[in-house]
Amino acid sequence: MNEKKGVPIERFFEQSPDAISFFSDFAQVAHTGNEMVIQFYETIPGPPGVEGHIAKVRTRLRATITIGLAHAQTLGKLLTEKVEVKQ
Repeated sequence: MNEKKGVPIERFFEQSPDAISFFSDFAQVAHTGNEMVIQFYETIPGPPGVEGHIAKVRTRLRATITIGLAHAQTLGKLLTEKVEVKQ
């Protein structure tokens, strides 16, 4: 009989009142030999012109996240698994 020993752990994730949340509709990914840099942007459309069309759009950098390559590989694997279409 092979019994697992240890203390069961229950994780609870909570967002603190001073945490900032936002929606990003554009992301940029870059990398170096040691780390991955992910930048999240928010698109801000300008006012529509006379004909009702938006002519200018600005993007504002909202967050930059830098992670090591090992964590980037794990993140990439998880993202690939979750977005795969099951046929």
